[in-house]
Amino acid sequence: MRIEPESVIATGTVVLRPWCAGDVEALTAIYSDPLSAQYIEVPQPYDAAQATEFVRRSTRSRAAGTTFHYAVTLPGADTVVGSAYLHDRAPNEAATHVSYLIHPNHRGRGLATAALIGLTEAALSAGFLRILARIETGNRASETVAAKAGFAVLWSNDEETCWHKTATNAST
Repeated sequence: MRIEPESVIATGTVVLRPWCAGDVEALTAIYSDPLSAQYIEVPQPYDAAQATEFVRRSTRSRAAGTTFHYAVTLPGADTVVGSAYLHDRAPNEAATHVSYLIHPNHRGRGLATAALIGLTEAALSAGFLRILARIETGNRASETVAAKAGFAVLWSNDEETCWHKTATNAST
């Protein structure tokens, strides 16, 4: 069964939409942030060629129904402020992981929380039963975002904590 969230998700605070070729400069800046580089697995330094390939891959993965990448933008201006995506879908169950990242110039304004809430609600509405957020130990900002978005701790170890949100019609 193919589960696919809407391609454009509007929350009022942010709009999530597919990445496009015109976003390469913004994507490069987002993934080049030294603080974020501690918690994300992208090559550093991150450059325009890598961002261009990422945009191409994100289009292919959406078409295949395996990963759903979104540019997080501000409504009206279409200014790219971050990235959010659903990935690592469990093949035999309706569960997926979510990741999110906001550019440092736009942090502290609730944009990550709005993006996570919007993407999670869209994923659950599309038929996913559980959304997981695996957060590396020490990444307090991401833990705060997950908690504000209604996620709860599922398990924790020395390296990471797994947060989750489950559809109301699913068993935990």
